[in-house]
Amino acid sequence: MSIKFVYQSLVKVTDNKVFTEAKVKKWRNHILNSYVLIFNIIKTKIDPISPVKFFFNDVLAEEVIADAVIGMRKVVEGVHSVEEPNPFKEAAYLAYWWLRHKPVSIHYPKNNFSLESVQIVDGKYEDKENEQRKIVWWLKHINEVVAVQMVATYIFKFDKFVCEDRECKRIKKASVNFCFDDFEEMKEALLQKLTYYFAYRPITPKVIEHILEGYTFHPAWDLTGKFWPHDKSVSIE
Repeated sequence: MSIKFVYQSLVKVTDNKVFTEAKVKKWRNHILNSYVLIFNIIKTKIDPISPVKFFFNDVLAEEVIADAVIGMRKVVEGVHSVEEPNPFKEAAYLAYWWLRHKPVSIHYPKNNFSLESVQIVDGKYEDKENEQRKIVWWLKHINEVVAVQMVATYIFKFDKFVCEDRECKRIKKASVNFCFDDFEEMKEALLQKLTYYFAYRPITPKVIEHILEGYTFHPAWDLTGKFWPHDKSVSIE
């Protein structure tokens, strides 16, 4: 039996106006940094003797960017044409195509091993068993976890709080329906919910974009840019 391989080169999608080489390089670095961060978190927690190996497919990562650009170009040049996509849309298209192509894969022996048996190193965990289950889930859904890291850090500066604990306490005092003890707990809940959507729900760039927009309505953390410029003279009535 003969095996034939088909080789194809990536289509050049950059231009000199909107989707420039500099912007594509920024996206490429952001994608890689998001993966490396998640990879390092997992590797520091799982037992070093674990046979699990990670593989990052550079070609698929490039296709993520190419398909995202092609999709966003349709928006720029379409009926509802805009000068350039906003950061919400950029993050949404990159995440959508990342989830479609899944550039990261987990490799481990087929016989006498399962991901559920992965052990984690001793650490300061409130519940080690629960932490182990979390890491196993991350391994199974590594691309979804990376996608969440990708979009969240594209929009938010989580290391810079706009609202501190005292504002959170004031909110809890004013509303019995606010169910978080602090904004860090709220962040974890938001990201956990987004990971769930990415893993189990049908998703589109528009859905991701709207989710990210909604997450910015409460100014707990600083943003990576001015995402809500608007003309106050324009009425939608």
